Amino acid sequence: MRSAQRIVWFSIMETSINRVLRDFRKLLPKSRPTLWGGTPVLGSFPAYAELHVIGSRANYFIHDGYKHGVEPQYYKDATNSDEWQDEVYRFAKEIADRHELRSVLDIGCGSGFKLMKYFRDRTTTGVDVPETCANLRQRYPDRRWTPCDFHASDIPKADLVIASDVIEHLVDPDELLRYIVRIDPRYVVISTPDRNLLRYKVHNGPPSNRAHIREWSMAELHAYISHFLDIVDHFISAAPQATQCVLARPRATHDNCNLPS
Repeated sequence: MRSAQRIVWFSIMETSINRVLRDFRKLLPKSRPTLWGGTPVLGSFPAYAELHVIGSRANYFIHDGYKHGVEPQYYKDATNSDEWQDEVYRFAKEIADRHELRSVLDIGCGSGFKLMKYFRDRTTTGVDVPETCANLRQRYPDRRWTPCDFHASDIPKADLVIASDVIEHLVDPDELLRYIVRIDPRYVVISTPDRNLLRYKVHNGPPSNRAHIREWSMAELHAYISHFLDIVDHFISAAPQATQCVLARPRATHDNCNLPS
C-alpha cells in the first residue's frame, strides 16, 4: 500500500510541477526563429577578397559563377503571424510615422498579420496570389487585397511600399522593381536574406532554401536596388534571422515609360 501511495503522491507532485512550469513559460518573451548556420564552418563563408565583389547587371549584380535556383517552390505564408521579419514592418511603421505616410502597399503580404499589426490606422493594400487574397478578403473584408500582377496597366498607389522577403523568390526580380517604380511611392522598404549571414555554404549557390531562386550579399543587393531606386539606408535588421533591409526612394528623374533595363 505504501508503494502505491508513493506512486500516487509522485504523480500528483509531477502534475503540479508541470502546471507551474507551464504557467511560467507563458510569462517568458516570445522566442523567434534563429538561423545559427550549418554544422560545418569550413566553406560556409566567402573569401575576404570576395566580400564586396559584385557581378554584372545581367546576373542581377550577383558575383560571377553563382548558381541560381531554377524552379521555385511556392512558400505559403497564410498561417504565419510575426515569427519572421517583424522588425522589418516595425521599421516601416517608424518610417510611416516620421514622414506621415498614410497609405501602405504590402507586396507578398501573406497572412496579412504584420500589415494589420502595424498599419490598421492607415489605408492598406495587400498584394499576393489570388488564393491568399480570397482568404484575406474573408478575414479582413474592410481592407483591400489585390492579386499580384506586375504587368497590370491599372496599379494601386501608395505612399509606402513594403516587399519583405519577396525578391529572393522571383525568377525575374526586375519585374518587382519595375512594378514598385510604377507605383511611385514616397518610400520603399525591401528585405531579403543576407547570403553571407545564412552560413549554409551557399556563397556560390544555389540557395539551400528551395523556395528561393537567388540570395544576395549586402554589396550585391545594394548595387542591384540602386539600379532602380535611390537607397536611403541599408542595414542588417535581424542578424539571427540573416535579414538585410533596404530603405529607398524612387528617383525624381525616373520616366515611368523608360524604366531601367
